[in-house]
Order: sequence, then C-alpha cells, then structure tokens
Amino acid sequence: SDLYSGFSYGATLRHKTETATDYVPFLQKEGDGLTRAVNDYSMGEMEFRLRFAPGEKYYQTRNHRIPITFDAPIFTLSHIVARKGVLGADYDYNRTDLGFQKRFWFSAFGYTDVILKAGKIWDKVPFPLLMIPNANLSYTIQYESYALMNAMEFMNDEYFSWDVTYFLNGWLFNRIPLLKKLKWREIVSCRGLYGHLSDKNNPELSDGLFAFPIADTRAMGKTPYVEVGVGIENIFKVLRLDYVWRLTYRDSPGIDKSGLRISLHMTF
Repeated sequence: SDLYSGFSYGATLRHKTETATDYVPFLQKEGDGLTRAVNDYSMGEMEFRLRFAPGEKYYQTRNHRIPITFDAPIFTLSHIVARKGVLGADYDYNRTDLGFQKRFWFSAFGYTDVILKAGKIWDKVPFPLLMIPNANLSYTIQYESYALMNAMEFMNDEYFSWDVTYFLNGWLFNRIPLLKKLKWREIVSCRGLYGHLSDKNNPELSDGLFAFPIADTRAMGKTPYVEVGVGIENIFKVLRLDYVWRLTYRDSPGIDKSGLRISLHMTF
C-alpha cells in the first residue's frame, strides 16, 4: 500500500582502524598532565537504519529503489552501537541521528528544498568519533556542507543542522526584458549548524581523550554557525554560480568571510 511503499530498513556491520598521521596525531592526555602518542585505534560497529517516505514513488531494480519524485517527506533514523572489546572495538560508542527532507512547491514562485538533521553521541570518545561538520574545502557547491567553514573548525557531540535552498525559477528575472531572454533562474540558500560539546568529550576538561589536532578547533557557543548565499542557475543551461557569506564566528582566524562557488547543475 502507499503507506508502506516508502518504508525501508537496513543494518551494517563494519570494522575499521584509524591511524594517526603527522598532520592529525593522536595525543592522548593523561591525568598527570602529560600526553601519550597513540598510533591507531579500532572500532567494530553495528549500524541500524530506518527510512520512511509516505507516498514516495520510485523505480525498483533488483537491488535498489531509485526515487522518481521529490515531493514526499523523507524521515530517517539511524543508530550506531559499539561495545569495547567486542569485534575489536576500543571504545563504547552510541550515536543516534534523525533526518527530515522535503520539497515544498509555491506554484509560480518556485520551490524550496529543506533538509533538517539532528544527532547525539552518548559516550565519552576521542575526537575522530565526534560529529565533525562537513566543511567543503573546494570551490564547488555541495549540499549539506559548509562552503566557508575550515576543516575541523568545530567539534560537537550534539548537533542540529539545516540546509534550505529556495529556487525561484526565474520569478524575478523573467520581469526584466534582457534577463528574461537569458532564462537565468535565481537561488537563495541558508545553511546552519547548532552544536554542543559536553565536558566529558572536551579534552581540555576531561582526561583520557585525544587532544584536538588543530589549535583553532573550538567548541561552539550558544550562537549557531550560519552562512547564506544568492545564486544564478541555468547559465549556458548547465552552470550554477553562488556567492556565499559567513554570518557568524567571523572572528575565527584563517577563515573566508565570503566567496564564489560554482557547479554544473542541469535544469529543465
């Protein structure tokens, strides 16, 4: 039935080993104020996933479902669990993530894509197992990433994020004679992240953790990280250009406060 057509679930069992490098060392802080170099650590994890998209239409292959509509709301839930000593895991680890995604149509005024996510890590773990925001270090446009955030600028064990993009479909440009002939289309976007790092996962306040590898890494305050952008798509039918501004944490060293981003984006 339509009620269950969009429901899917899955589970994954994996084992991984993370190794320190000269650029990202694992320096474990001990209770006596000294640090001990750790070469690597291992994790054996089980991940459970649920996905529910009521009313979603899709094309079914032998092994995959390929969505062909984008209007259905999509709800996701995942949980990763590891137990120290089981399957080679060096730490207890529980991480829960929730997600919501939907396209909202505004008739002649275009449409908006909304992606909301939230998550929490429940255990005391070293920084590679924390929630590190996806910093986009390239000059391309990528969804659910932050164009003006530095790598490992923030560390969190709780987060709430949003990615909202409004496609106006030429609603403004079509009223300007010269621009109307070009068939350009306007885009407005806003991406943000509210995060928190508890004391038990802050190596400055808790022993036994790896020191943050970058001096400028910080825990977020009560202010969320926010960046906004305006853009044009359908340039030569395939090109999209966005100009992005960083609105918060503008005092952080070595950051870009604004910048141009580009992507190939075919529209019809």
